[in-house]
Amino acid sequence: MSDYDTRFSLPAVDDPASVEVGVILMGLDAERLLAGLGVAALGDDATLAMLVVDQARHGIPPDLTMPALVAGGARRWRAARPGLAAADPGGAQSAAVRRAWARAAETAAAAAPPDWGPASRALLAACWLRRTEVDGYLEELDAVPQVAP
Repeated sequence: MSDYDTRFSLPAVDDPASVEVGVILMGLDAERLLAGLGVAALGDDATLAMLVVDQARHGIPPDLTMPALVAGGARRWRAARPGLAAADPGGAQSAAVRRAWARAAETAAAAAPPDWGPASRALLAACWLRRTEVDGYLEELDAVPQVAP
């Protein structure tokens, strides 16, 4: 039996900052994750991507909409998802969030297209960890009839 307590763990002082970014991303809902994945390609910084998502949620600027960001993220998610499934080593998921993040980040790095930078890979990893929710969210969106403008 391991002496590692999976209920709570502080970050290691030598862990890269990307691990803590990943832990934060893991807490976002499917809509924000997909919107972030959609905007991450514009300026490959996860923090900036999520700031843009937050601004879009509040209508600033008015021509940048959440549905547009989510649609972009959904396209990227659907394109990358088969590669993620193939790259995932399988097995039990760790209850320790930082370990789960590290494994998902490795999977995303192996599966992401070569031109996807760190923010895109981080958001892809977060979507992979939350894939049941992300896929369910997209199924709900697909079920809603689209109204032409």
